[in-house]
Amino acid sequence: MFATYTHFDNYSDAVMQLASTLGDLHGLNVLEAGCGSGSYLDLSRCVVTGVDISQHQLDRNQQLAHRVCADLHVYENPTWNDSFDLIICWDVVEHLRDPKVAIEKFLQWLKPNGRLVLAYPNPQILKGYATKYTPYFVHQAFYKLASGTPFSASKTDQGPFRTFFNRDLHIVRLKTLFERYGCVIERFLSAESYQNKFIKKYLSAPVVNSVNRIFLGELKNSLHHSATDFILVISKRA
Repeated sequence: MFATYTHFDNYSDAVMQLASTLGDLHGLNVLEAGCGSGSYLDLSRCVVTGVDISQHQLDRNQQLAHRVCADLHVYENPTWNDSFDLIICWDVVEHLRDPKVAIEKFLQWLKPNGRLVLAYPNPQILKGYATKYTPYFVHQAFYKLASGTPFSASKTDQGPFRTFFNRDLHIVRLKTLFERYGCVIERFLSAESYQNKFIKKYLSAPVVNSVNRIFLGELKNSLHHSATDFILVISKRA
């Protein structure tokens, strides 16, 4: 189903493979959509525009040449059409009530031959369903236990953030959307999150893997059973 799919046991290895896939980023016009306080990639030689709904996050981000405080659901800028060499949207779309609206804008804003990096948790796995259907305070408690994130972090927009996992993020639906805009998935990477590894400290790994396969459903023969997080590289045809 996905010819370019590769799974990594460690998220950092997937990010390294992403950097290798993207190659030299020197001189590119880059948009960080939902930029947060920093990037996973080295964009020091690029001109970077950041859009985020949080002024706190924009103020913390030191790599931005331009800052836009806006909601991706409603922000419009026709002058951005066909203008970005690279758009990065990292751990954002799962927090949007209607991610399709934002993703369609990204595809319009890309230059021909431009690339979109879309990184987000897999909604079609145990971790995804647990995140979607548990109350927000449970997420806060989990992150406090697993990574030490204080409960007060949400007051300055440092997460964890409310998660919706709209069904439009199911990978088959996204693939169809990309094709509609003349785009293809150039690379499809997945990795096992530290949250999934944390759960395996308390539950049998074979049991967790078996449950994940159940939730993967029609994807169980296409994706790794620990594919909790995705990194997609989408290319826009000229």
